[in-house]
Amino acid sequence: MNDLTRYRLCAGLHAPASAKLLYCYLLDMAGGRHHSVVISIKNLAKSVGFSRSATSRNLNRLRRLDMIGIVPRYSEDGGRLSNQYTLK
Repeated sequence: MNDLTRYRLCAGLHAPASAKLLYCYLLDMAGGRHHSVVISIKNLAKSVGFSRSATSRNLNRLRRLDMIGIVPRYSEDGGRLSNQYTLK
């Protein structure tokens, strides 16, 4: 996906600027649409300069807008791992 297409896609979102920034960052990490990214909320927040709560809130906004899918991951012993975010 070229830059212009990505910018138009992000500009068309009906969401706050912080959610758009987060979505664009996930797009960059995934390398385009219909890909997935595995990253912790802590690392994602640090990368974009948000608090953990703001990052979580905006991820849930994007999920409600059906822009991303959030898949929780667990280790074999039941411990939590980083979520997988699938871009739609």
